[in-house]
Amino acid sequence: MTPAHPPGGATHTSDVVVVGAGIVGASCAYHLARRGLSVTVLEREAAPALGSTGRSAAGVRVQFTTRPNIEFSMYSLPVYRDFRERHGFEIGYRDIGYLLLVPPERWDGHLESVALQHSLGAPVEVLQPADVRRYVPMDTDDLGGATYGPWDGIIDPHMATHAWVAMGRQCGVDYRFRHAVAAVRREGRGWALEAGGEAFACGHVVNAAGAWSGVLGRLAGLEVPVRPKRIQIFLSAPVAAERVYPLTIDLGTGVYLRSEGDRILFGLDAHADDGFTEGIDWSWLEHVLITGVERYPWWADLGVDRQGSWWGYYGVTPDNSPVIGFHPEAEGWIDACGFSGHGIMHSPATGLAVSELAADGRSHTLDIAAFRHARFREEQREVEVNIF
Repeated sequence: MTPAHPPGGATHTSDVVVVGAGIVGASCAYHLARRGLSVTVLEREAAPALGSTGRSAAGVRVQFTTRPNIEFSMYSLPVYRDFRERHGFEIGYRDIGYLLLVPPERWDGHLESVALQHSLGAPVEVLQPADVRRYVPMDTDDLGGATYGPWDGIIDPHMATHAWVAMGRQCGVDYRFRHAVAAVRREGRGWALEAGGEAFACGHVVNAAGAWSGVLGRLAGLEVPVRPKRIQIFLSAPVAAERVYPLTIDLGTGVYLRSEGDRILFGLDAHADDGFTEGIDWSWLEHVLITGVERYPWWADLGVDRQGSWWGYYGVTPDNSPVIGFHPEAEGWIDACGFSGHGIMHSPATGLAVSELAADGRSHTLDIAAFRHARFREEQREVEVNIF
């Protein structure tokens, strides 16, 4: 491929420019460099994982409802489980599990998803309501059932992103921090970008800007169907728990919790703000606690660490699945965004797919057809239900 050369001043050229040094961008950069491509990463923050990646609940799971997302998990979770053996880096993976609490009206549909998960080799256990109390003390009277994923769990998103970055640098990736992209334009068969007062030219752009991916697309005159959704995650005061609580999600209310050391991390997924709304809405905390105490009576005495609580963004799409692939209106532009809360868990698969797109012109290890842009023009498309 032939990089473009924007006029005026010194221009840094590479085969690929990745925009974003969150976990998806860092994985893409590493996988691209492994294919022998020269890679530059532009990141507006001062270090990796300071955007959405570092402000997530850090869960990884196989319990999805659509085949493509399950397949991405079935590729990615073994990478995380064996990361130290594969790559020599510790990423804080802990298989504390995901426990999904299902109301009666959703139970039959949920079991259909479990059957699909099993058909693809995903280890998922079906539980009766009474069984869940061995994981977390709770009221189970109104449950239809529950499922537990023993592979599911958490990673440390900072450690994992910094591992991808270190591995990328070993392969020659050039990271440029405090380089917010100010302009993007086509030049010849390539791209010219301005960031941090410098000029960059490349054959491919990878849009891994997370919740800001739609903004980056508009800079290039492209429609990328990703919008920001604010999330708010609360941390309890220290609690005396009998065991480590899995990432437990009540599908009927959206309330979730998991252990975080000697504390409880918790929130409610139903809260969704469009736009880049900043900060924690403390009135929302009261609603979360009132909703959760019906399931967990012990929440009545749950203290909250306001200093330890945080907020961030998901980059979401209309069908809750990512956009991965060449943009249909721009040669050399690859989107890897819109993960709707599961970018951390799918970053290994995404990095591989993006590297094959740039190097080979297509993804051949993993099927990414369901993540193509064209699906948004279709009247019928499958919507991922298990988004938390």
